[in-house]
Amino acid sequence: MSMKLLILGILMEKDRHPYEIRQTMVGRNWNYAFRLRDGSLYYAVDQLRDHGLIEAVHTVPVPGEHRPDKTIYRITDSGRREFDKLMYAQLEQHAYPQHPMMMAMPFLRLADQARVADIAERQLAACDERIASLEQVLAVKASRIPSSSLRMIDGMLAFGRAERVWLETIVAEARSGAYEEERDQSGGWTRKTRPPAPPALE
Repeated sequence: MSMKLLILGILMEKDRHPYEIRQTMVGRNWNYAFRLRDGSLYYAVDQLRDHGLIEAVHTVPVPGEHRPDKTIYRITDSGRREFDKLMYAQLEQHAYPQHPMMMAMPFLRLADQARVADIAERQLAACDERIASLEQVLAVKASRIPSSSLRMIDGMLAFGRAERVWLETIVAEARSGAYEEERDQSGGWTRKTRPPAPPALE
């Protein structure tokens, strides 16, 4: 995800200060598709300004002591050319599955299975929350959203629904001990035999 692309694209619409750029991203629910970090945004704004891709238009005084003025930025002609370059480069990028759990998945055999299942359940709850929020956006705002943004949300929902199925499977498998495996004599992996549960107390 190119923070510079997002900033330049938003400034193509109208001049804004960095906080307003961030609020625009959140207001459009982009935080469900992209990792929006304030530090990355302000750093990208500084870089774009230093390279002449955006420029300060004016500043807005902010009431209160020791509060910096808000600088309003606009995109320059060079910035518009850079926007085109970044946009088409982004469209050309290849996709890789990037769920944050995936990097740990090869090692689940070494983990506490109950804890893995609990974590996957929390991930599942967060996934359901994202899906519900996006469905609510479509229910309320669909007629006021550009077609390309609607297709983006549609893709986010498709990924989210696939993620939900994947996480449900992980929860069930971790609960059953499916990831408790060991290498066998043939070099393959076989499931460990769990000791029988202790008898219930009378």
